[in-house]
Amino acid sequence: MIEIVFGENAYNSLIVAQNYGKGKYHGGAVSVFIKNTDGTEPTAKEIQAAQFQAEENARLEWENAIPLNGKREDVYCFDIALSVGDISDDGLGEQRKAVLRKMLSVCPTEDFECQIEEIMKKSNAALSSVKERYTNGEEIRIWYSHNPDELCGMNWLMAQLRPLNCPTVIYLVKLPIWEYGKENTAISRNAWGDIAPGEWGKYTSRQEEARPAFISACAIKWRQLREENAPLRAMLNGQLQSVPEDIYDSFIFREIAAQPEQFKMASVIGNVLGKYQLGIGDAWVANRIDTMIKYGMLEVVEDAPKDELSYRRILRKCRI
Repeated sequence: MIEIVFGENAYNSLIVAQNYGKGKYHGGAVSVFIKNTDGTEPTAKEIQAAQFQAEENARLEWENAIPLNGKREDVYCFDIALSVGDISDDGLGEQRKAVLRKMLSVCPTEDFECQIEEIMKKSNAALSSVKERYTNGEEIRIWYSHNPDELCGMNWLMAQLRPLNCPTVIYLVKLPIWEYGKENTAISRNAWGDIAPGEWGKYTSRQEEARPAFISACAIKWRQLREENAPLRAMLNGQLQSVPEDIYDSFIFREIAAQPEQFKMASVIGNVLGKYQLGIGDAWVANRIDTMIKYGMLEVVEDAPKDELSYRRILRKCRI
């Protein structure tokens, strides 16, 4: 079966999940990091106990896992940020390349352009391969969620597959918004990239066949979004909608307001991502803060070290 995800973290985890839990558990390297709530250093006994518990958890995860029994080459990833920027491309072309260039600009490297070219090359090759295997009768399983990139990805892929008029079955697995965990806890996951290799198998029972009417509805939705071609797409009242680029700015302003006059840009980005689960990445928040700097709302006190993330800068409030 062909497996489709829309993020690099999900891709790496799902590859491991194909055979995770198969055979006897042989152990492996497990690292632990602990810190006492009172600020004191953990004792050797506490570290040893935490190490033992981590190793036991790893063993149980392996033994309780349900291997997917696929192969690495069955897993495809379209990590192309389709919730962001121009989507007027009929396929994956220059407009998508420009969006990726802007998003990746927060972490410039010497081979920056080569990275973008590689992403585009791999994505186009993956799309061609998926189409070919699909028309040859191989079933597809799409893993998606309410995360805007994943939901956009699912609609986009359906729009690519629908014109093929192929009877091959497409399955969908939607990540639950909430789940119950151990010790009467509730867990909220933002996207499939939050799922560990040992967990994927338990979700296969949730898969549903995508009927032709649903596939058509997804293709129509993607066409509507392309025609609107907004700067951003987000979930509003349970629906994927075209929205203005400043829709998340109030959350950013809230976190800036909680900072001292001079603050680390990375602290604001981390707080926005950690507190609100908006389904956006660090690059989008960084780009919005760059816009605030451009319009004089913030100013740079200290630049980021060379060849490091741009949001390692120190900023000062001006008009916020």
